[in-house]
Amino acid sequence: MSMRQEIELKLRLESREQYEELCRKLGTPDDAWEQINHYFRSEDGKIPGDKGVIRIRLEKDRAVFTVKLGALRDGLATAMEYEEAWPGQVEQMPPSSNEIWETGHSGLEALEQQFGGPFPLEWIGKMVNRRKLYRTVEGVCLEVDASRYPDGHEDYEVEVETDRPDRDRGMLEGLLSSLGIRFTPQPATKYQRFLEHMAGS
Repeated sequence: MSMRQEIELKLRLESREQYEELCRKLGTPDDAWEQINHYFRSEDGKIPGDKGVIRIRLEKDRAVFTVKLGALRDGLATAMEYEEAWPGQVEQMPPSSNEIWETGHSGLEALEQQFGGPFPLEWIGKMVNRRKLYRTVEGVCLEVDASRYPDGHEDYEVEVETDRPDRDRGMLEGLLSSLGIRFTPQPATKYQRFLEHMAGS
């Protein structure tokens, strides 16, 4: 089990054209893969709330169970992240509420402490993210994402995980500006955007 403080810079790209232009100018990615995010919440819809996520992510022939509790402000995401390998069968998605609780995941324990519980969980859907990884000459990893939601909508963003957000924000914004890419600070997490598209579908 991994528990850590996660800090990420998130910039929203203006359009698919800007996403494609950025990928073209960055060149061949160091890695590229697909992620499928399965999302869960309490049956009453109140947990994890708008500042967390309960997610099982399928990528690269593995499944990772993650609980995050945090916030996103002005393109800077800070969260306590609880993460471990999903012990069940990848082919049997989504799992039941009982199967999820039986993992003894420390993130669920943190949610219990905050909200009370245990509480029944429900699967609310999935989304697909296509990620490209680029490493800069400074050693910074850029994650360039194209996310597709259940209603067919797509959006695009760049993420950088960092322990020095002030320094790396300047680097990231400067790089995108030098490439002529239009962007704004990301106002919502993928989970929050997923919920918005679910509500509108």
